[in-house]
Amino acid sequence: QSLGLSLTSFGFLTSIPVICFGIAAPIGISLYFRRRSTDTIIGALLIALILGTLLRPLLGSTVLFAGTFLASVAVAGLNILVPVVFKREFGPQLTRLLPFYTVVLATFATLGAFLSIPISNHTTKDWRGGTIVWALLPIIAFLGWLPIMKKQKRLHVATKLVVVKTDWKSLFSDRVSWHVTGLMMVQSTLFYSTVAWLPKTFIDWGFTATSAGAMLAFATAVSIPFSLLVPFIFGQGIDQRKPMMLVTTASLIGLLGMAFGHSAATWVWVFMLGIGQSSLPTLLIIIVLRARTVDEAGPLSAMAQGLGYLVASLGPIIVGVISRSAGGWKAAYLYLALVCIVGLRMGYLAGKPRATETSLQK
Repeated sequence: QSLGLSLTSFGFLTSIPVICFGIAAPIGISLYFRRRSTDTIIGALLIALILGTLLRPLLGSTVLFAGTFLASVAVAGLNILVPVVFKREFGPQLTRLLPFYTVVLATFATLGAFLSIPISNHTTKDWRGGTIVWALLPIIAFLGWLPIMKKQKRLHVATKLVVVKTDWKSLFSDRVSWHVTGLMMVQSTLFYSTVAWLPKTFIDWGFTATSAGAMLAFATAVSIPFSLLVPFIFGQGIDQRKPMMLVTTASLIGLLGMAFGHSAATWVWVFMLGIGQSSLPTLLIIIVLRARTVDEAGPLSAMAQGLGYLVASLGPIIVGVISRSAGGWKAAYLYLALVCIVGLRMGYLAGKPRATETSLQK
């Protein structure tokens, strides 16, 4: 409101991150990856994130859009490349460590949403204070990353390493890569559609706006501990079918409950949806495990996340159209349940180890 943005402009502003996750970052990373090491790219992305976060609140709406785009590209690129570092540095231990990474993501995302307004109220009295303060985090991350960049640079020079050019044709003709990408499409569609429409659903069912928001917050809160528990209990090793089938089945139960039994056991359905939202650790583990080499991990991550987020951006639109056409939410949640059934198949195929992985494990 303070910038005088129209609803259309505000809608475009909120769509910038999804656009960057779907298009800008994967294309940019794939081109740059051919000439620079992963560590250098991560350092550059952290600098871009710092600049984008600092720019957003400083000037007018044009700079706000530019800063949002810059920060979004940086976050999208980091999302793609951080799993590459896990595969390179930790190898077999990544199934234990990646869940902690995703829990940190979810925790700080929740803290950001919870603390931004209080910080704004106690600093600048508007949205700027609650935005610029978060530039401290990428600054700290960049300072911590500098020694790693220097170490990898020395290793690069000493061993005359070269960055391997990715064979994209081989990647796009690989059936397993498409299974992983299809799984990302489904899980991202379910997540974004639920986040976008769950509060509105409850408001239409007679809940207050506060109670509807609490339902979404409850689903998010449930997802955080399950992001750790599911991979640790069910996801050790290269076979990730069990944890992925578990979280997808939980989503299916929650969606069917929302379609047929929303007047009873509402918290149960939201609880199940929260378990379904805990799929991110297993998704990242699958992406890293199914990459045949360390050099392929980045491109596979870009392929899965890029196409996954592009398809997911259509999910809330389709759900909204179905709900409006049907005059209620039953058909919309049945549509998401059908998507979830596809996810069960994709989860089974993507979670299954390659034959080469199985032979290496033996």
